[in-house]
Amino acid sequence: MNKTLLIGISGMLFAGFANAATITGNATVLIQNTIGTSQTQQMNFGTVSPTANAGVVTLSPAGVASSSTLGTYGAGAAGKFNIVAQPSTLMQVSFSNGTVTNGSESMTLDNFTSTSTPAGNTTDSNGTLALNVGANLNVGANQPSGTYNGTYTVTVSY
Repeated sequence: MNKTLLIGISGMLFAGFANAATITGNATVLIQNTIGTSQTQQMNFGTVSPTANAGVVTLSPAGVASSSTLGTYGAGAAGKFNIVAQPSTLMQVSFSNGTVTNGSESMTLDNFTSTSTPAGNTTDSNGTLALNVGANLNVGANQPSGTYNGTYTVTVSY
């Protein structure tokens, strides 16, 4: 009798699973390759004539240097970068302030602006983006003469 009862109970337990179904789920993933970057043109503020007062030289992403208080001469040049990523990818671009130095003398770079081709910081159908960068150069009062060189940081992410 114990065997018959046990078989009857196990049959009832499995009877609830007789109406089962399977379904296949879908999954998607986009693998983003590492972003490639290269500088194709160095930022250049041209020649600046300091005065007894501190001033700012603004370099536009088009490469035009100007100042309302300091003399600017010669051709300026925007910083230019080539970015390579997946096609049609929106890129976030940010900047960290930089410094140019000549021996112990220095000036800061800040207030960066940029334009991109194609517009909107989105890579083209080949995955490339051209970025033009301008910034402010903060010139000290009676800034000593000389050639100043330095760096700034461009961060590109998606």
